[in-house]
Amino acid sequence: MKYRSEIDGLRGISVLAVILAHANFSIFGGGFIGVDVFFVISGYLITSIILSEYKENEFSLIRFYERRAKRILPALCLVLVCSIPFAWMWLLPDAYEAFSKSLMMATLSLSNLHFMRRNDYFAPDAAEVPLLHTWSLGVEEQFYLLFPLLFLFKLKTKTILRVVMFVAVASLVLSEFGARYFPSANYYLLPTRAWEILVGALCAFYISDKGKPTSGLFACLGLASIASSVFLFDASARFPSLIALLPVGGAALFLLFSSGETSAGRLLSTRPLVWIGRISFSAYLWHQPVFAFWRIRSPEPPSQLVMMGLILLVFSLAALSWYYVEQPFRRKAVSTKHVVRAVLSGVVVFVGFGAWGDIKEGLPFRLTSELRSFIDKTTWSKKCLFQVKDGMPSLPDEKCVFNTAAASGETYAVWGDSIGASISPALLHKLEPRHIRLLQLTHGLCAPIDRVSIARDPAAANCEIFNQRAIDYLVKSDVDTVVMAASWVNFLNARHMEIDDREFSGVDITVAEIADNLRETVEALQASGKRVIVVYPTPRFSKPIVDIMARDFIKGDATPDFEYPYSRFKAETQCAYAVLDTALPEGVLKVVPEAIFCSDAPSQPCYFGRHGVAFIADRSHYTEAGAQLIVDRIVNSASKSPTPTASLTN
Repeated sequence: MKYRSEIDGLRGISVLAVILAHANFSIFGGGFIGVDVFFVISGYLITSIILSEYKENEFSLIRFYERRAKRILPALCLVLVCSIPFAWMWLLPDAYEAFSKSLMMATLSLSNLHFMRRNDYFAPDAAEVPLLHTWSLGVEEQFYLLFPLLFLFKLKTKTILRVVMFVAVASLVLSEFGARYFPSANYYLLPTRAWEILVGALCAFYISDKGKPTSGLFACLGLASIASSVFLFDASARFPSLIALLPVGGAALFLLFSSGETSAGRLLSTRPLVWIGRISFSAYLWHQPVFAFWRIRSPEPPSQLVMMGLILLVFSLAALSWYYVEQPFRRKAVSTKHVVRAVLSGVVVFVGFGAWGDIKEGLPFRLTSELRSFIDKTTWSKKCLFQVKDGMPSLPDEKCVFNTAAASGETYAVWGDSIGASISPALLHKLEPRHIRLLQLTHGLCAPIDRVSIARDPAAANCEIFNQRAIDYLVKSDVDTVVMAASWVNFLNARHMEIDDREFSGVDITVAEIADNLRETVEALQASGKRVIVVYPTPRFSKPIVDIMARDFIKGDATPDFEYPYSRFKAETQCAYAVLDTALPEGVLKVVPEAIFCSDAPSQPCYFGRHGVAFIADRSHYTEAGAQLIVDRIVNSASKSPTPTASLTN
């Protein structure tokens, strides 16, 4: 196949788009579409090679797999080997266990299946998953395993073309459906990604049959479609789906109609872009672990200047990989037997090492006894925290009714999301000596507001039903005190909200309507004679506090603190405070963490970890020590306030 330098240039701009997006340069928010363009290029190139051999009756499945192994595995193995020491030194047991699993799955070309179940590609914490990017290799390798089988049956090329067209259309339709109803599987799995690779394959079929057309206009249009996708799309886009036709179609137009004679072809044939394109595979492999490990070690998100330095490091490593690993292995004549042995040896080593970390729960022996003790205490309770996968529980669930033999006749209820779950054990411990019963009504991602929920997030799919059942029960029950607790900052910053059965997105989310619904929810509880206590928010921290304080333990500080600027606390909770202050009617008791963890002086920091004890476990959930401080305020506030009398209309 004739070498086309502009295709390397297209690879170059694609990998740059991905890297700049993952470096959090907001202007390149749609840079993730670079992966989609890579899929199209891969489909075009491998199909072109197969067709040229197939026409000459020289196609060999074994030789195809051998070429793919020599192209992908040496550079991948190098990155995996280099990632292991940093994971060993810097990851806490849970994170190391997750890394070990991803190491096994990356080796077995199953990363996409693994991360589909565990990681939202666009979630903030995804940036700290060193091998997350190997999901795309899983998709490609699964495609490479299946696609060449079409050519084993000695079918006519036109028959194979019809099969490819049918599968591509079916995959596209499935991706549109999947984007709406199973977005995680849709993003990660081959059946909904295959059409993007097959679009490239169809380009190869067309050129093989009709010859290579050239059109400067169509080539420029294709390049413009790719560029506009980078700047128009962001993490909220349903991808892949019909909207992915913009970058995928653009890549197809460029592959079909560009040449060194077109302006688009000349632009992408410039030496810098061609060079970046040649090392693009190694650059893609290196960028995620380099970025992730830096973020893991840094107490704050890296600045743009730091990210630029890391990008230079990525391309330096990529150049070394290309010159000293990729090229020698691709050019070296190695027998099939040796390739098979090398692949099997790598599988045994990486899978075995990963299995060790997985089975031994993250190899905690790597850490000092003091650090292990700190980690064991820096957890939060998930007891009675229902999730969508659990189905809709009966309310109250009998397993979540505590101290049922209480003699006082008084009953508390905690209603909310995972923040409510994290404080419930401490509240129970406080109420037991007083012979007070406790109910827990908590569901992940479900803030306690009637008819308001996060939209487009499968984990929040049944929040509206859960909250309706919760408030219906509470209003009719003999509960005296309702404690409402939620991750208010996270909830109110959701990109998509459903309010009174209407979906709102971004700037269209109406804070006033959320406040109205919250006020109506609280007033309904008060009207039925309930004392209502609302736990105000803390910030949602950019990194887990356990990780930050653990880093200080590793450096030798036996009693680290976790300080947080008071100005940042106020800025990051401002929106949540505005909603709560606007919504809550008179008579509601407010427990304000700001008064617990921060001093009255704005110049002084807030402390969410003190003398080696963390009050927040991860980014938002209270540890036992932190929950105890909150619960003390809850009980003290309640003891000073009588339960309101129910309205005569109830």
